[in-house]
This record gives sequence, C-alpha cells and structure tokens, in this order.
Amino acid sequence: MQSYGIVLHSIRYSDTQIIVDIFTESAGVVPFIIRTGRTGRGGLKAILWQPLALVDLTWEHRLKANLQKPRELALWHPWRTLTSEPHKAAIGLYLSEFLHHALRHEQENKPLFNYLMNALTWFDESDEHYVNFHIVFLLHLTRFLGFLPNVEDWVEGSYFDLQTAMFTRTRPLHVHYLNPEEAILVPKFLRMDLRTMRAVGLNRFIRRRALEIVTEFYRLHIPEFPELRSLDILAEVFS
Repeated sequence: MQSYGIVLHSIRYSDTQIIVDIFTESAGVVPFIIRTGRTGRGGLKAILWQPLALVDLTWEHRLKANLQKPRELALWHPWRTLTSEPHKAAIGLYLSEFLHHALRHEQENKPLFNYLMNALTWFDESDEHYVNFHIVFLLHLTRFLGFLPNVEDWVEGSYFDLQTAMFTRTRPLHVHYLNPEEAILVPKFLRMDLRTMRAVGLNRFIRRRALEIVTEFYRLHIPEFPELRSLDILAEVFS
C-alpha cells in the first residue's frame, strides 16, 4: 500500500525503534514501528517523525498486526516555516497533540485529509495574520468529525450547549454550556475562514479562553480526550 501521510505522534519503543502514528490518505490513522538505528548510519532521519511532518510511505498492510512496518518512508513535502518559526512551531506542537487524540480512531477520510493538508499548507506559507489560525482550524475540523455547531440557530442572547453542540434560548440544566457573552464566539469563529480571520483582533486572554472552550468541546464529544500539555506552552509563547 502506498500513501501520503501526516505524522501525528511518535514515541520511543527501544534504542533502535520508534512507534509513529501517521494519518494516511488511503488508510486513516496507522501506527508504524520504525527502525531508527543507534546512529545516523543505516537509520532514518528524525525529521521523518517530527510532529506534522508530511511523508510518503509504502507498506504491506497486515490485518492482524497492531503495528505496521514501512517498506519505504520519505519526506513528501518539507515545511518552509511551520517547524522553524517559534510561534508557528508552538502552534504546530499544540495541533499535533490535539490531532493525535482527536483522530485516534479515524478511518480513511480523504476530505478530512485534504482539509488538513490545505489548512496546514496555508499556515506554513502565511507570513502574517495567522495568530487565530489554530482556533479557526479546530472549530472547522468538527465538520469532519460529526459535531459541527449550526450557527444558523444562533440569535442574540443564546446559550451554547457544549454537550449537544446546539444554541438554546434557555440555560441548560448542566454545567457544560457557554453563557451568551461567550456563546457569541462560536458563530464568530465559524464564520471566519483562513482569508477573513485576519480582520478579527483578539487579545491573548480571549484567545486562551477560546482554546479552553474548544478543548472542552472536543472532550465532551470524543471519548478519552485528555488535558493537553502543550496548551500551557502555547500560552507561554504568546504571552
């Protein structure tokens, strides 16, 4: 099987092996075990399993195997700024951790793969006006995961029920909701796209709160979605 893929997560398995989760275009998320070698000689370059690396790989898919072994693995498209510019690298680290948990059980989904590729490529090529990218990116991602809020239901004074992903004129009877002052952020961000988000200015406090809301929203809709360690790193970089 041959496919392009996006590296989501890697973890050391032994001195000479590493387990890498890759969201592939043709098979969804596939865990691979990759031999790295003790030295650079005979081993693969570490750039191939860095977060959000774009790779071209070939493997023989074994149905009963928990881990697949790539026959060929190469860098598909090197990022220009995503991993080298400090602010972008912090956002990229956050997104890779987020996607690792959000897409954990994702099967083949070419529209989703294309969405990720197009958005991340825009992010990599953008030299400015990308500070809200990760918020807009993650909210629009819900379209592909099945819990996109319907912004047409929003009216002034609405609450947003995080459990049902719906707006309501009455306050929900549980604690997982946004009051009207914060609920307005949901349609505001969902009506943005990569071209128009530059027109909206947010201070770092509102941006941090927006990320907390997005994370809570995902945790309510994706089982076992954890607290994200990289959120504090991201906040520190943009403080």
